[in-house]
Amino acid sequence: MDPTESRTKKRRKIAHANVDRISEMSDNLLILILSSLSTKEAVQTSLLAKRNLWAAVPVLDFDFDEFCLDDYTIENLEEYEEKICEYEEKFTNFVDGVFERRDPSIHLDSFKLKWNEAESSPDRAPAWLDTVAKSKPKCLSVHIYTENYYFEVPDSIFSCESLQEMELQLGFEAISPSSVNLPCLKKLTLNTIDIADEVMQKLSALPALEEMVLSNCHLYTCDISSGTLKRLVLDGCHNEIEPAITISTPSLLYLEVLSWTMGTIKFKKLESLLQACIHCDKFDDEDPLFFTGLSNATYLELMLPKSGVMQMKDVLEEGTTKFSTFNNLKTLKIGEWCMTCEFDVVACFLFHARNLEKLTLLHCQERNKESLSNLINLLERPRKIWTVDFRLDGLYPP
Repeated sequence: MDPTESRTKKRRKIAHANVDRISEMSDNLLILILSSLSTKEAVQTSLLAKRNLWAAVPVLDFDFDEFCLDDYTIENLEEYEEKICEYEEKFTNFVDGVFERRDPSIHLDSFKLKWNEAESSPDRAPAWLDTVAKSKPKCLSVHIYTENYYFEVPDSIFSCESLQEMELQLGFEAISPSSVNLPCLKKLTLNTIDIADEVMQKLSALPALEEMVLSNCHLYTCDISSGTLKRLVLDGCHNEIEPAITISTPSLLYLEVLSWTMGTIKFKKLESLLQACIHCDKFDDEDPLFFTGLSNATYLELMLPKSGVMQMKDVLEEGTTKFSTFNNLKTLKIGEWCMTCEFDVVACFLFHARNLEKLTLLHCQERNKESLSNLINLLERPRKIWTVDFRLDGLYPP
């Protein structure tokens, strides 16, 4: 190869490698890339960028932890509190600066605020949320936990007509909006929040609500009533007294109740239910809808602790009138309490679920050979081909 030609190719390669491809990107593409970063990271790109586009990003993501250094040299509480105050000031000034420089006419697709520091005071957070509400956000996520500051979500958030998804995690603070106007809200997630019944009634009655997740919330007398809700999860919710948790959701497709410290559950309307996972402390054995409310499901997972054994014995002694016919049931997971009484509960479900295809027995402990033999003989009667799965290791507390 001609040396001159070789040098020319090398120069072309070097020139090609030095092309600033980022600067060739359109504003819309760069804004899309910046939207995948935290707001702190997006702002830091302005140090090198020729175009300052972070202020046009429709996503704001603030995390207090990004401003806290892992300084393991701190040896006493006083020094630690001083450091927290320093981090708090930096974080507050940064968020205030972003709102000052951001174009308020640009609507927000998403806003996230995470401030989980026990010794800090997020006193500027309500003002930030008021500002956010004016930017017509579609998604809102607020995680705040402190020990020295009572944080209250401003009413403007509960009257934000553009919101489609909202997630609040508040460290067992209460929410007490004077009014609720969220006509577009489809998904609501509440975590570690004190929820009064009047607030729950307002939230569950939202006109577009399709999914509600309540995790580790403190509930009182609770009435969840919705004509639009399709998915409902009650995970780890609890109460100090024992009111009934009433669920009236005719459009509900999926129900999950995982709680050992929650009051008795009563079902009113569950005509559309297809999947249910019920792990709770007790059920209302006087309520015929406890089983009929689940009768249309194709998938059921039922668990009660040993305290529910006596209730189930009473139901069985009265005959099977409270058991509905589960014509649609294909998969059944059942455990703990049904492993007693010579598998009577299992047998009852099997006789009322003629189209069952898969049975999983959870917490199969204390089985004797005679009981197991009786169950096997029961399963051998003619039916569709299906499988039985014995689980010896329990995943949930007794």
